[in-house]
Amino acid sequence: MKKDHTTGTVPEDHRNGVDETTRDAGMSRRQVVRTGSLLGVSSLIGVAGIGAEGTAAPDVDSASGGGCNRPDDIVHLDYGEYDNWEDMYRMSNGERDNLEIVSSPTHDGDTALQLRVREDQHWGLSTHYDFDGGLLELNGRVNLALNSNWEMGDRTHSRIWNCAMAFGEGSAGGGVPDGTNGWSNRLYVSTRETDPDGPFHLLSYTYHMDQNQDHDYLIDSNPYTVRQAELVPGRWYEFEYYICVNTIDDGVANPDGVIRYWLDGELIYDRQDLRFTTDHETNRIESNGPAGYYGGRYVAPKNLYSYYANHSMALNGTFGDGC
Repeated sequence: MKKDHTTGTVPEDHRNGVDETTRDAGMSRRQVVRTGSLLGVSSLIGVAGIGAEGTAAPDVDSASGGGCNRPDDIVHLDYGEYDNWEDMYRMSNGERDNLEIVSSPTHDGDTALQLRVREDQHWGLSTHYDFDGGLLELNGRVNLALNSNWEMGDRTHSRIWNCAMAFGEGSAGGGVPDGTNGWSNRLYVSTRETDPDGPFHLLSYTYHMDQNQDHDYLIDSNPYTVRQAELVPGRWYEFEYYICVNTIDDGVANPDGVIRYWLDGELIYDRQDLRFTTDHETNRIESNGPAGYYGGRYVAPKNLYSYYANHSMALNGTFGDGC
């Protein structure tokens, strides 16, 4: 049986992300299945709402090949194994009933997660799979899709995934990371240099020590863009991400923190000059997970639905062959 979900309007002062900066003391129960690989499948989606002190990055061409930085563990979340998404993820911002496990549309199994951002709202919700004690390195994969009628206004963006967060006032809501008070990296879809009805470009949105709210649009003019990728509404993609915190020398953060993205196995974004932290003990990767936030100055023009399946995480390492 599914648990009852509490609902309600998010107070206006919560919509700037301030609640994401702290970790809820109450941890949800999580069941995990260990695995080592995923298969990417492209398929079309129909109508919305169906179913209700120093760690350096490994020198490899891809987190999923070309070598193995052996992880401490690999976690795979099979959504079909759960009755309730809150057995996997914790919510910070938004409304609980904006996320549910559905039987259609799906990727390659019986279930998927459906995340809604309501018309005229900013928040769907922000979720977190929390890492007890934190990580210095995270390699994640998830299959994701936008519904076929996804549409945005001109020059807007919408968050669809939390790639890595270290909680604190410097991780969101306009806070300024100082090396000890949090940082974050999130994935957005964007209308920058494309049309409001897609295909959509991507945006890497990072809070780091040298710039809060750093917008790296994955377009050809951005120096960290390897390939200008597009998301076509109604189609499944495999998104892979790798985050490694910077090294530290004598309490000083070195500019060698890494963020990399792949789409369907092809490297699309590679940045290796970031300063996240001066404290490897308490200011490290604490969570990742599905998210839905439209804005900031604008609200969703209609109900928007995103879908997720097969979330896997390599903890303190990568998904290399033989891991």
